[in-house]
Amino acid sequence: MKAYFLRSIYLYLSFAGMYLTLEETLGLFANGNVILFLLGIDCLFLSFVRWKWGRIFWYGWNGLVFITGAFLWKKVFAGYLVVENGGRKQLSSYYHMTLAQKKVPIEGEQGELFLVFALTLLVCVLGTLVVQKGRVAMLALIQMLVFTLELVCGSSFRGPGIYLVVLSVFALWAMGNRRGGKNQGILFSVGVWAGSILLLLAFVCGALLGPALYKRADKLNRELYGKVQEVTAKMSSAVRSQNGLWGDHTPTADGSLNNYQVEQSDETDLEVTVSEKPEQTMYLRGFIGDTYEGTYWHRIDEDEFYKEFSEKDAAYQIQNILYRYVQKRAQEEENTAVVRRVQPGGEYGYVPYGFQVPDDGNLVGDSYYASTEEELEYSGYVKWNTLVGNGPAPEAESEIEEIYREYVAQQYLKVPVEGLDRLKEYCAQYDFGSVQEVLDFVVPTVQEGRPYSMELEPVPAGKDFAEYFFFDQKKGYCIHYATTATLMLRLMGVPARYVTGYMVNDDEFVESAGGFTAKVPDSQAHAWVEVYREGKGWIPVEVTPGYASISSEESENQGGSSDLESQTTMPEPTPVQETATPEPEREEELQPAEPTHPTEEEKQAAPEVNGENNSDGAMMAAILRVFLGIFAVAAAAFLCWTGILLRRKRILENRQQRFMQQDRNRGICEISYGLYQMLRDADVCREYTMEDGEYARMMEDELKILEKGEYEAFLRLVQQAAYGNQELGEEQRKGCLGFYRKIAVYLWKHMDKRKKFWWKYMKCYEIS
Repeated sequence: MKAYFLRSIYLYLSFAGMYLTLEETLGLFANGNVILFLLGIDCLFLSFVRWKWGRIFWYGWNGLVFITGAFLWKKVFAGYLVVENGGRKQLSSYYHMTLAQKKVPIEGEQGELFLVFALTLLVCVLGTLVVQKGRVAMLALIQMLVFTLELVCGSSFRGPGIYLVVLSVFALWAMGNRRGGKNQGILFSVGVWAGSILLLLAFVCGALLGPALYKRADKLNRELYGKVQEVTAKMSSAVRSQNGLWGDHTPTADGSLNNYQVEQSDETDLEVTVSEKPEQTMYLRGFIGDTYEGTYWHRIDEDEFYKEFSEKDAAYQIQNILYRYVQKRAQEEENTAVVRRVQPGGEYGYVPYGFQVPDDGNLVGDSYYASTEEELEYSGYVKWNTLVGNGPAPEAESEIEEIYREYVAQQYLKVPVEGLDRLKEYCAQYDFGSVQEVLDFVVPTVQEGRPYSMELEPVPAGKDFAEYFFFDQKKGYCIHYATTATLMLRLMGVPARYVTGYMVNDDEFVESAGGFTAKVPDSQAHAWVEVYREGKGWIPVEVTPGYASISSEESENQGGSSDLESQTTMPEPTPVQETATPEPEREEELQPAEPTHPTEEEKQAAPEVNGENNSDGAMMAAILRVFLGIFAVAAAAFLCWTGILLRRKRILENRQQRFMQQDRNRGICEISYGLYQMLRDADVCREYTMEDGEYARMMEDELKILEKGEYEAFLRLVQQAAYGNQELGEEQRKGCLGFYRKIAVYLWKHMDKRKKFWWKYMKCYEIS
């Protein structure tokens, strides 16, 4: 009883530690007290499972939890989505990838019922194994898998949860199984005292020493992360080399840059329905790149963004600057746009320009809107570009927009510290007086003499993606033009950023029941550039030859009133690790930009980013996908193997029960029948018409381990048990059982290795 109770306590603490680490890693806000209380009740009932009434209580409690979960399955599913969203958020933040938050059908759900359901299921699976039999291997394996997944998610393990897991598993292992002699009794005592002391220390370590240890460990983690960066950079260069990763290439779904062949099937990715037919090309924003890393456009660092903008709705306010600017000047009612995601390339909302971005927790800083919803409805203005001029607005759109201008000047003039030497030298030759002059130079420059083509040779190792396109290969498609134009604009002092998504021509919209609908195939996935207009927000600029220009400029130029010449001066382009402080005063002309050169100290303080040696998000995302795939295969194999082991265990136990049943004569007959089946499966026993004595002598010749007359004596006992009136004794049954096992061991030792797995795990015979 004492052993059961202590094991139940340690099992409870192990699962409590698991919950605490998951809560920390996934950022859960569930009511932990309720979850741990219900888990404690389950483990308390488990400690009494030795008695029949205890089993009734334990099974009844688990049944109640599962029945409740079945009736409230919608709440359980909503809780699962909450937990999944926590994992998605952590992975997105840690690996700088885009995993949108899924919509939780129950507002305010925190996941308590799902977590109780999952932990109860674990207690059911592992409870009897750990508490009754003292076996800890499977518990330790599950905890290691969870721990590994949390490490993959970037968990720092600051709290006491990890201590509870490690020390409670250690205590269970130390206890072992008390039955079996003096040594096990010593281990039991060690487990009691060691577990009690160490679990007490776990709380002390977590509460008092945890923060101090974390500060020291954090430095070591950063050093380790630097080493990992070097390794992943080499892996990236060797495996992907800017030319695709294992044939998986969707460059317009994220920020990846390579020359791998793009596969297009012209299948519908999106369906867009608007209440008013567009008169010009409609662009749907997906991914937005912040920092160029040679083979990848890195998404915005949300942590850095929220250091600058602490307001809760900062992302919402900033992403809707253009919408609010247009809304204030529009004379007509707002339009609606419904975007149905059929099979898009990424988890993005694909918001049309001029439409309001919703505030539902899926805004990624100032850049883009992520979503997994099948259908999204936006309100805004189809003809937004007729209301937006080329130059800056005379006044700031809002207080936050005025502050945001400084952030734009710091963030979107960044260029790599090293590399791009030829492109930097090329851009430094030119001196322009306004943003419009820069645009008028950059757009035709990236197009002229560089035809559109998707038949490209691989980017050589050590070559920069943009420079190789611009100076050497001189052909490419949208990602090449957009990347190079973005970098050139930044080098010339114009804040710009890289965008991928979809473009829809106005003539593709046909009248439908809901307005005007266009089906958008995968061949219309596209990349372009955004340029920031003060007071107006980010405006798209088309730079790929053969595509219609985005005509906010056209409408303004046709009216003969371009105020672009008065565009605010932007700071010089900034090395990717350093940010220049923009000048507070406004100047009339754009100064020619020259790349700044960081000091040696600045170089040492910041990690290097270049085309050949980088650990970009795509590589980490690919590694994560590979790891998760391996984990899924391992988990499936683990479940299959567990099922095989449990099946073998059940068959052996059932066979033993038949052999050792209360009726000894019948038990001996079962042993005889079991031996017959075993010999038949081993191809030793054959159909025969001879007498028993002759058959026994033949079997003794076949089985070299048997002595003369031994098999015949066994048959006589079986005949007495089957036909005799007197019940045989226990010693005689044990003798028959020993005879059975003797033959089983002999057959195992002399069996072909190719049949051993089948013999042990499929037929489930004894081997020792």
